[in-house]
Amino acid sequence: MPWIATGVFVYQSFISDSKMWAIYTIPKAFMVYSITSIATLFVSGFLVDKFTGRKLIMYMNIPLLFAMITLFYFNHEIFAYFFLGLIGVSNGLANILGSSTWAEIYGVKYIGSIKALTTAFMVFSTAFGTAVFGLLIDKGFTIENIAFLGASYVVISLALLIIIRKSIEPVRLPN
Repeated sequence: MPWIATGVFVYQSFISDSKMWAIYTIPKAFMVYSITSIATLFVSGFLVDKFTGRKLIMYMNIPLLFAMITLFYFNHEIFAYFFLGLIGVSNGLANILGSSTWAEIYGVKYIGSIKALTTAFMVFSTAFGTAVFGLLIDKGFTIENIAFLGASYVVISLALLIIIRKSIEPVRLPN
């Protein structure tokens, strides 16, 4: 999720130009991103307590998939709000489900080290996303092509999660 979201944030003018949206459409739509992200933070905390992060993590990027589908198919400015709102939902889920899932699988004794490693990967993926988007744009890819690639990536990651979900059982590390 971070590489797609960061690519969208950095190249929002490219997206606006490609979709022929007004220059302030995406900046205004960031309010919807913020609202859905915050609302999802509250809701996902409740959901994790009720169902566990391990059971919910496979659903984390489904709103991101719908965001990519929205970007691919729709050109009207109103869909910028849906697009960023859906990214906000995935962001809210990711912030809660990531940490809680690691704690469920490995316990809390090494959660600092685990969180440091996963945060480093997240920061790397944001830089990676900016570079990938830039290279694709330089190669002449349209925003629809990039949205299709993003959606494909999400589908592949969801398929992999479904395949390995049974093997994600808690591992109790020695004290």
